[in-house]
Amino acid sequence: MESPPTTRRALEIGASLGLLFVVSALRTTRQQDIYREDQYATELVTRPVEDGFTFAPPGARVDRSIDGDRVVLADAEGGTAVIRGPVTFAGSATSASVETPDGRLQLVVWDEYDGEVEHGGSFDVLGAFLLDGKPEPAFVIARGPSFQARPTVAFTGRLDSPGEAWVAWEEGPDGWGRAYRSVDQQWNNATDSHGPLHTWRSTRLARIERDGSVTEHDVPMPSFEFQRLQPDRRPGAERVGVFYERPELFSTGEGGLWLAYRHVHQSQAGLQIPKLSTHIERGFAVHVRLLTQGGFGPLYRIDERQRDGEQRIEFRSTESGAELVLETGRADRRKDGQFQGVRTASLTADTGDPMRDFVVSAKRPRRQGTLAAPASVRQQIRPTAVVDGQPYSLFFGDLHRHTDLSLCFPFFDGSLDDAYRYAMGPGALDFVAVTDHARDLDQGKVESRPWQLHVAAADRHHLPGRFLTFRAYERSQAHTDHNVLGLTEGADFLRPHRPPLKDFWAEFPASEVFTIPHATAAVPGQRFCGDVWTKRDDLKRPIAEIYQAFRDVSSMTELQERALLTGQKLGFIASSDHLATSSAYACVWNPGDITEPGSRESLFRSLQSRRCYGSTARIELKLTAAHAEALGPTHWMGEDLPDAPDYRIEVSGRGSAPLERIEYWSNGELLHSAATEADTHFGDEFLWTPPAEPQQYLFVRVIQRDGEQAWSSPFFVRWDSVTSGE
Repeated sequence: MESPPTTRRALEIGASLGLLFVVSALRTTRQQDIYREDQYATELVTRPVEDGFTFAPPGARVDRSIDGDRVVLADAEGGTAVIRGPVTFAGSATSASVETPDGRLQLVVWDEYDGEVEHGGSFDVLGAFLLDGKPEPAFVIARGPSFQARPTVAFTGRLDSPGEAWVAWEEGPDGWGRAYRSVDQQWNNATDSHGPLHTWRSTRLARIERDGSVTEHDVPMPSFEFQRLQPDRRPGAERVGVFYERPELFSTGEGGLWLAYRHVHQSQAGLQIPKLSTHIERGFAVHVRLLTQGGFGPLYRIDERQRDGEQRIEFRSTESGAELVLETGRADRRKDGQFQGVRTASLTADTGDPMRDFVVSAKRPRRQGTLAAPASVRQQIRPTAVVDGQPYSLFFGDLHRHTDLSLCFPFFDGSLDDAYRYAMGPGALDFVAVTDHARDLDQGKVESRPWQLHVAAADRHHLPGRFLTFRAYERSQAHTDHNVLGLTEGADFLRPHRPPLKDFWAEFPASEVFTIPHATAAVPGQRFCGDVWTKRDDLKRPIAEIYQAFRDVSSMTELQERALLTGQKLGFIASSDHLATSSAYACVWNPGDITEPGSRESLFRSLQSRRCYGSTARIELKLTAAHAEALGPTHWMGEDLPDAPDYRIEVSGRGSAPLERIEYWSNGELLHSAATEADTHFGDEFLWTPPAEPQQYLFVRVIQRDGEQAWSSPFFVRWDSVTSGE
């Protein structure tokens, strides 16, 4: 028999709401960053797990394929049964089972994305019973405009009600993944209903009856009340920065239920302060409660924190009850003394504890079971164009996104899982590159856990014909921040933020790796990316960010004055960076019609060819040029034009809103502005007569009436290419 869990009484700090204040030792010049956790009764001390431990795979899983996602359940013979699908995107799935007088009862639960975010699309939680392996119709557990995902399930095992099932899941804001931009140098404009992917989370708990009806039970989450009562709280920020997430359930086998979840209150996020502090992270406390018929018991806190969104929590049965197993530790640019690896803590179901009625679960009204709508897949038809007989398809993506593995905004960027949920769900992207900082991927170590997570996530979601991913990261060295895209067979192109850019370029052939400079617009008080244009390689740095949604800033002036006018040869894209969603796109015209699936390599080559543009909305933009006398071929944006006195420039496309004007820019000046009719479809022609001097360029900017914009890559005339790094 195992000994009872080792415990330490926590220091109880008096507060009207019973909160434990944990103050970070890290400070900035403007704001001390404060973390709060709920007051707990007992701290459970963990110990390392035995060698060879692996987390158990869930009984149900999500299988991804070109035609959509399917929720499947493994059977005892090694086969699978399809429970649901295909659907546009299913996030996660799991299952539980119990023996009943009627046979073996299983409940599979999962979350899936339905609809379009601008029309109320959201992640919903669904379930389906199976009796002796026979699936029954899927039903709704949680549906609505809010983010509801990552469900977990357990049967209580009560003798008088063996089929009693419980489901817990996490809830987030309405309109998760819709258009959001941060505020340059402040980053404090998030509200409860409009913010980044990881703005706030609550844990939801419900009892599921055999007919699919749902009765919700309130989980104590006092940090929300504390946040609401803050005297300097920003309007509309009653929940921002409060997280109760990643719930896990486990049955005691005697009618009780263990509930574990992660919690932290990152308090500065909802306050009226000049600027959010960044590069601060203390992790999530892991809390455990026992739920019996009398209500919730005392709150236990695990002594080790979890440090990123990919770290798992799992219950396991033991002879004396149960134990909680969790991943801990972090490997970023700092020296961190916390244990890195897997730990475990013992639990005992002491239902005789006089504190078991510490908080009584308030029951919400019972909801009748509702059958789920038939499974469906969002049909996304790419725009196409034909130039000189060659068909092309337009791909929308994002080549600069961060997660909580980067130290900058670890509590608000969301996890790797959040990044791909967003990209394939509400973001409706065709491709993505998640680019966490090399310094925060264990200082750029190829064998490190965070980099291996990156590579595995990119490969797992890579589905040519449906969705493309790149293995990527961001390197920052001496004000030359660049995102790195790799096409190598392996994943060994990760490097620390050193060596200098020229030496880094020299290490890889342009056929396998290229870099994209971070947005370079001047930021007051900073020399941000100030040295980026002291080096040049037109093959290994073919494109640049002309717009970044995180800072909501355009680099159009900077790119002309400091790059194009000094000889740099660059195409344009737009990117999100941190926090932002659905407000910056890298748009690529890729060879092939709508039947062509595209590939990492074809998209990589199209970007290197600069057949791309940046946009703040889903604006379709086609830009071509040809000799004014119709001599020779037609050229795409981003290409070199053969020397000629005049060129016929043709612009066409469709906006996400009515267009206002089309601008033609060359040599740092606005050459011409063409007003357009109040329509989403647009077109224009312009005769360009470039000066006789070398290194001439021209690009267009289209501006919609709602302020959204797109910037084409330039055409280049009499331009020399440089590939030496100088």
